Amino acid sequence: MRAVPELRRSLGPFDATMVNVGVMVGSAVFLTAGEVARAVPHPALQLAAWGVAALFSLAGALTIAELGAAFPRAGGLYVYLHEAFGPAWGFFYGWALFVVIQTASIAAVAVAFATYCGHFLPLPPRAGQLLAVAVIAAVTGLNVLGVREGVVTQNVVTVAKLALMLGLVLLAFLGRAGRVENLVAAPAGLTSSAPGLLALLGGALIGPLFAFDGWITTSYVGSEIKDPQRNVPLVALASVGIVAVLYLGINAAYLYVLGSRAVAAAPLVVADTARVVIGARGADLAAAMVVIALAGALNGNILGGARVIYAMAGEGFFLPAAARVHPRFGTPAVALVAQGLVSVALVFTGRFDQLLTSVLFASWLFYALGGLAVFVLRRRPLARPYQVPGYPVVPALFVAFAALLLATTIAAAPRDAALGSVLLATALPAYALFRKARRTSPRDGERGEGDGGRDRQN
Repeated sequence: MRAVPELRRSLGPFDATMVNVGVMVGSAVFLTAGEVARAVPHPALQLAAWGVAALFSLAGALTIAELGAAFPRAGGLYVYLHEAFGPAWGFFYGWALFVVIQTASIAAVAVAFATYCGHFLPLPPRAGQLLAVAVIAAVTGLNVLGVREGVVTQNVVTVAKLALMLGLVLLAFLGRAGRVENLVAAPAGLTSSAPGLLALLGGALIGPLFAFDGWITTSYVGSEIKDPQRNVPLVALASVGIVAVLYLGINAAYLYVLGSRAVAAAPLVVADTARVVIGARGADLAAAMVVIALAGALNGNILGGARVIYAMAGEGFFLPAAARVHPRFGTPAVALVAQGLVSVALVFTGRFDQLLTSVLFASWLFYALGGLAVFVLRRRPLARPYQVPGYPVVPALFVAFAALLLATTIAAAPRDAALGSVLLATALPAYALFRKARRTSPRDGERGEGDGGRDRQN
């Protein structure tokens, strides 16, 4: 791979953990509890679904961390798939993130942020769109100004939302509104056979797995993490562990206070829980909690996604200007702006939710390929300062589960998957165009450090 301009290694383990946690804890944990309760009405199995999702997310994070420690560069899976399978696969991942996955996520989070702000100040639809655009522009500008500015904001917002969520959990369990029976009582008519319970548990996993999604974000900023060989796996373990405890705690609080039936019927379970625990102002607390969670998720998505664009451009697979590091701020400013412009355009189309749904299956395709990359690269002479524990069982289980989830997602929404495949197919002409331009580039003969002087076939 080519050498690209270097970003500053300025992120310590706490900073990188807050980036990961901030992206993972968005709105999903507040919205999926009802779906899980409807899929499996037993409260213990509902909590088990979150626990299983945590274990598989941890397996994925520790698996990908082996690649992050071996290739501590910006770009994450873009770099790993390029190294393992060739530039085309890395480009397909990076292009999918730029065209839809990351940018539609940013648009969706920004619109959700504006929607929940409407709880405090009612906004007409057009004003909501303008607020979403404004917050994308503001957070993008903040990240352009410097890595520390973006990361300090991430730290403050993430700590604030963790404090609010933990505060609600403590109030729920220390107060008198809940009952222990709500956590263990099985509803009448529920099958007790092991196969039946496993089937129910499997159907309840989709929402929690998407709520944990985001554990891969730290890999995007690999070139900015201090001592990456040590800190990348440490951050993977810490971030998934923190979020797992938080998710189990808040879902247990929902059940303890409301009971499984009420959780299944609640459109916004956190608001109902807070209202029971602290009274009429509970809805305000819930809205504030979601707004802060979304602000952190937005900042983390903007910070991380631009690094993939930057890495692609540095190797000639994107507009050359996106590979520039700002001489004063030390950030990939052009990549950040390009990502922001696409995100803003998706806000105004109003179709970002459908687009995001259509390509969510692609995320698990690339996660599975990332797990396979561990096996491929184990056959090559690389320095591996960290190796995934339990190899080959842990990465194999993760790949198998990612493939199963991919197949389940496609079977559940074949039309969305077909649309997503069409969107992903736009990578083919784009790759051909950049490949041609790269061959004529005077830098084509460069080599990046750590590649052993080897240039892949392009």
